[in-house]
This record gives sequence, structure tokens and C-alpha cells, in this order.
Amino acid sequence: MSEVSIVDIGKALEKYGLRVGENPAFGTGRVGKHAPKSHHYFGEAIDVTDWRQDVGPEYEGGKPLSWQERTKRLAQRAKQSGLFTEALGPGDPGHETHTHLALQGKKKIAPELLEWVATGRYKSPEGAYATSMPGLQPAAAPQTAPAMPSQQALISSAMQQQQQEADKFLLDYIGGIVKPKREPLVTPSIDALAMLKAASQTPEFFT
Repeated sequence: MSEVSIVDIGKALEKYGLRVGENPAFGTGRVGKHAPKSHHYFGEAIDVTDWRQDVGPEYEGGKPLSWQERTKRLAQRAKQSGLFTEALGPGDPGHETHTHLALQGKKKIAPELLEWVATGRYKSPEGAYATSMPGLQPAAAPQTAPAMPSQQALISSAMQQQQQEADKFLLDYIGGIVKPKREPLVTPSIDALAMLKAASQTPEFFT
């Protein structure tokens, strides 16, 4: 990664088939009429056009696009890159036919990023092509809130707790009133709940 000026950027864009002008370093050196104090008058801006074909791809093997669409996308990528002091194109007043790029001084720019701005794709050091902006991190997966228990689950849990408390009460109560008349040789196992159910079905159970 090296520091480059707007002139360096313009020369790189020419290598990708784009036409660069409105800067003393390109063409006849004539600079047309621009806004007062425009970066063009200080050699800090270029106008870039993509009139290679009426319909053609931005890069070899790419989707055929009209020159107007290619110019629009070029300006959008330049804006997205954040490299330039100014980046204007179709949709901005007075820039329907070209992309205006301005850069004060010099800036460090990775070759892959410049290639992406120029063509819409870049070649990684490993030799693979990508169309997303170099260095752009994928969006983080949205954090999902932990699932809240449903109202039915809450009601079921409350009913289970009430049933457990009722069973414990009955066990304690029946265990206190049911006592053998003499000590058995083997301690019997009392199923208090079974006794309660039997009592409810046979009233004379405890008589």
C-alpha cells in the first residue's frame, strides 16, 4: 500500500479502460468551466467517463450494462470507498455523464480497493475474484433474545407445583393419623395417597 495522488489514481483508472480528463496531467491540460474554487483548478480533481461501449461489462466476463449504469456504479463505489475528498456522479447535479473525483494531497490506497472502485471487483492475493468492497466485514448475525416460556407452560408449571405441595400435605397428614396398634416385625410401607383414594371411594374405609 503506497500513498497516491489524484493523478496517480487517474493513471490507474486509465489502465482499466476508463477515460480521465479535466486535470492538467491528462490530455491537453485544459480545464473547463467548474464551480468557483473547484478542486479542478488546483489539479486535485479528475472527471472520469466510461464511454467504451454503449452496452458492455465493467470487467471481463461481467454482466453487460449501459454506459450510464456503469458510470452510476463507478460513482457509487467511489463514494462507498471513502477515499475521496469529493465523489460525484449520476444523480448529483451536473454530473449525469461522468464521475467527478477529488483528492487533496496524497492518501494510502490498497491496489485491491482501487481495482474494485474502477471495475466492481478485485483479485485477492490468493488469486480469487470478489465483488464486495475489500476489507468490508460481513454483517454480524443478529442477537436473538432467549425464548420466553409460553403462558401455557407457565400455567402447567404452576399446577405441577401446587399438586406437589398438596401431595406433601396429605402425606404428612395421613402419616400422622395412621399408626399401627402394635409394632410390626417388618415396618410396612404406607401408600398414603392410595389410602386416600380408597377412602374417597369407600366411606367406611376408616370406620
